[in-house]
Amino acid sequence: DRLAGDRHHQGVVAQVSAKEYLEGEELLDLLSLNPIPALLVVLDQIQDPHNLGAIVRSVEAAGGDGIVIPKHRAVGLTGGVAKASAGALEHVSIARVANTGKFLETCQKQDFRTVALVPEGVESYSEVDLTEPVALVFGSEGEGIRPIVLKKCDQQVRIPMFGKMNSLNLSVAVAVTLFEAVRQRTQKR
Repeated sequence: DRLAGDRHHQGVVAQVSAKEYLEGEELLDLLSLNPIPALLVVLDQIQDPHNLGAIVRSVEAAGGDGIVIPKHRAVGLTGGVAKASAGALEHVSIARVANTGKFLETCQKQDFRTVALVPEGVESYSEVDLTEPVALVFGSEGEGIRPIVLKKCDQQVRIPMFGKMNSLNLSVAVAVTLFEAVRQRTQKR
């Protein structure tokens, strides 16, 4: 009770050190050592810590290799993110970059396909080959992907909507796309 204060703790409290961010290049260097094609999520200026936590959890569950977030105008790693990740934050590499567009260019130089998920995408996400190294790019909850970042993407794809809504919650869209990549990669084996 002394450590948790007035927060609900269900009888368990843990103190952990703050998660260290990687640099974008550092993350790519680590991934280059892995023989399995990399699966990265790049988030352009998302603001909601609960969305980021849920995305971290989905990346870990899908066996993704990391998440890249901007250093500025985006949520960072907070207690709320850690809580929403349900422990997954300890198992997912997070890199912060000063310039998302330049990071995507670096990915392309290292043979990553950069795929933006946007409502106006021509192809469906399930029609795109996600079996090779890929950086999946998602935009902020309200604004989407900034045009300057979108220009750096090789492809723009969409998740088809069949109801009256034209989009999914960001964390759900990330999960759906990640598990499409998992489906494709497991079928390829």
